Amino acid sequence: MFRPGWRLTAFVGVFLPLFVTLGVWQLNRADQKTQLVARIEAGQASVKSLNRRTEPQPYQRYAVTGRLSTERVWLLDNRTHEGRVGYEVWAPLATDHGWYLVSLGWVSGTGDRQRLPEVELPDGERRWIGQSRPLSDSIVLGETPLADQWPQVVQRIQPQAMAERMQMPEPKGLLQLEAGQAGVGPVIWTPTVMSPERHQGYAVQWFAMTVVLLMMYGYAGWRRSDRGSTSTTGENE
Repeated sequence: MFRPGWRLTAFVGVFLPLFVTLGVWQLNRADQKTQLVARIEAGQASVKSLNRRTEPQPYQRYAVTGRLSTERVWLLDNRTHEGRVGYEVWAPLATDHGWYLVSLGWVSGTGDRQRLPEVELPDGERRWIGQSRPLSDSIVLGETPLADQWPQVVQRIQPQAMAERMQMPEPKGLLQLEAGQAGVGPVIWTPTVMSPERHQGYAVQWFAMTVVLLMMYGYAGWRRSDRGSTSTTGENE
């Protein structure tokens, strides 16, 4: 007779579905990451035209014609490149269908927090190549006080607040301009995605814990039953 006891049964009843749910969730995450990796690779493989009929898709490379604002430059603080501390340069890019907030890569700091680096951006309208960049954990909306001087140092990219500061409507999106173009320094941003294999590994761990739990439950139940049988036999003798 299988007699695991109500305490152990209650324990298994709580944790068994939890382990199974977490394992299935990790498998779903692995599938999502597989699709995301495929989307990133596809977006990097081709360059599409960005115009008034285009809705920017994350990680897709685009060609867009516009003019950079050389006066309203934002410096995202505490960005590192090859062990050196500096800033990530951001500026508005005006087009005939709206404007985009674009990253022009990294610039080294001066070593003096009171003296900002000189940023030289090209004048005039030109064709740019950039990748649509989603808001992420490293660039999120936040309460960063904005000053009046330019260039302006910020701790976080705040598209809405920055647009209000410049008395402009919200940008149509964020673009990471590719290195090698005029005014673009080293690009320090790259899409980072946890690999599908890592999620699959986590799923295996949860399912392994499920198997161990079931084995423990079965062993404890049958062993308790054997002890009960032995005790009963001893009393009968």
